[in-house]
Amino acid sequence: MAIQLSRHILGQSKMSRLFITLWVSSTIVDGQSPTQGDILDSPSPPTTSPVKDIVDTSPPTNSPTVTPSLSPSSPPSLTPTLSQAPSREPTDPPSLSAIPSQKPTNVPSISPTLSFMPSAAPIQYSRPTRVDIRYIPWNELDPENQKIAMNLDYTNTTWNEYGANPIEESSWEDLTSEQTSNASLLGYDMKSWDCWINHYEG
Repeated sequence: MAIQLSRHILGQSKMSRLFITLWVSSTIVDGQSPTQGDILDSPSPPTTSPVKDIVDTSPPTNSPTVTPSLSPSSPPSLTPTLSQAPSREPTDPPSLSAIPSQKPTNVPSISPTLSFMPSAAPIQYSRPTRVDIRYIPWNELDPENQKIAMNLDYTNTTWNEYGANPIEESSWEDLTSEQTSNASLLGYDMKSWDCWINHYEG
């Protein structure tokens, strides 16, 4: 039996001989002696399928490809998304502009606006008639009108230079009775004096 076992083992390949030897050893360890039929019917070593040829892929490129992807990404929405959650960072403060907004606000301003220009008169305004004698040069006035003008503290210089006589800073109500009498002789009354001489500054 030993001769037949040896012949059987020698007739196998190197891998098969190793596998049979290990199988016989394990059988003897278990307390059983293998028979000739057991040896002939011993399992053959597992076979391995040949490894297919491995084809290396192309190495990765260093730069992205120029051609676009097969399917483009979704286009952006036309309207911004709304969220009830506050933004992470506060927005910039509103800009100041001299151009008013398209829609007026309903909230009144904290303080009234200030302007050096007077507001429009709420009533119809009728400008008094101008007294033309005040615009005639001093040397063309007759002596009588020159004397009346002198009673109003006019001189050759202050008559020809408008605003040079301090009396022009006074309104009609601030004039004395003598001054209003002389002004009336030149053709003035309260309305014409306050308009054309005082310019409503008194």
